[in-house]
Amino acid sequence: MEAKPELIEKLSKLEIFSDLDPSDAEHQRLLTRVCDILEPVNFSAGEVIIQEGDIGDTLYILYDGTVQARKKTPNNDQFAVANLATEQNVFFGEVALVDKDTRSASIYALTDCQTLKLEGDQFKALCDAEPVLGYHVMYRISRRIAGALRRSNKDLMLLYEALIDEVHGD
Repeated sequence: MEAKPELIEKLSKLEIFSDLDPSDAEHQRLLTRVCDILEPVNFSAGEVIIQEGDIGDTLYILYDGTVQARKKTPNNDQFAVANLATEQNVFFGEVALVDKDTRSASIYALTDCQTLKLEGDQFKALCDAEPVLGYHVMYRISRRIAGALRRSNKDLMLLYEALIDEVHGD
């Protein structure tokens, strides 16, 4: 995909690329290299972009449109977690840049959506060639995963305390 200035600017606003300043010549070069491996993919309203439980190897950047993140309950019912729009600098599936893993949520297109697809294997190859890029992106992904882990641990403790209270009749 051609590295247009607006695309480079959009990438720099995404959390995972936020350490790269497009006004810095070297950072602009790195963002341009990312643009070179992005593939545009369009989805119609109602289409599934990512399916919870599938093995993922792709990150998606929402370029235009609105999506909804959904999770399954233990009874296999789906519930909406969040509606996300272009203005929020949305990306999903970032763990695929680190490891092929089971998707933790489904992403549905609420409107017609334009996305940019970044294949994990292509990105890893780019990081091998551009270690500074890899460092910055992996640092941001690690921080994001660490935050999610802290929130999960906190939620787990709340559930544990509620269970203990229920068992003891408090």
